Amino acid sequence: MIPKYKVIKDTREQDGWFFSPYDKCSGMEVGTLNTGDYTLEGFEDVVCIERKASASEIAMNLGKKKSTFYKEIERMRDFHFRYILLEFSASDLIDYPNSLLKTEEDKEIYRRYKDGEIALPDFKRFQVVKQTKITGRYLLKALMEISIHYDVNIMFCDNKHNAFMMCNSIFKRLNESFHKEQ
Repeated sequence: MIPKYKVIKDTREQDGWFFSPYDKCSGMEVGTLNTGDYTLEGFEDVVCIERKASASEIAMNLGKKKSTFYKEIERMRDFHFRYILLEFSASDLIDYPNSLLKTEEDKEIYRRYKDGEIALPDFKRFQVVKQTKITGRYLLKALMEISIHYDVNIMFCDNKHNAFMMCNSIFKRLNESFHKEQ
């Protein structure tokens, strides 16, 4: 009989996932993790999962906060199982920052602004897109380099629910593997 696993969520993790008790999981506790956002109790030195909620967040990590982020990626090397789960699609990343404009109307307004036809409305989303210098191609390049050079599994999950399901599946498989080996 394989024991249930318990998830540890980092104290600094904001608006993250919640692991309820069920037949495979005994629930979750909040604790301080030096690296990553989630791990398995008893395997804190083996499993590291980092969650990224949006293309904007990863752009910040690979832009203004690059030094801090790469220090965390460097620390991830100490873990045998390391993942970055992205709660957005590859298209959201590749099309960044234009992917911040979710509606066709917003995209049309921005196109007309770029063509010099209209002034840009004073909405934050337009200002962010206008001021952002980082591109989706750069973000993709940086993530692929992290995956290759640091051997980190990077998974595009499309949304928060899918990312949670992916994380839960990873934890189930790892828990089974760890307890079969013992």
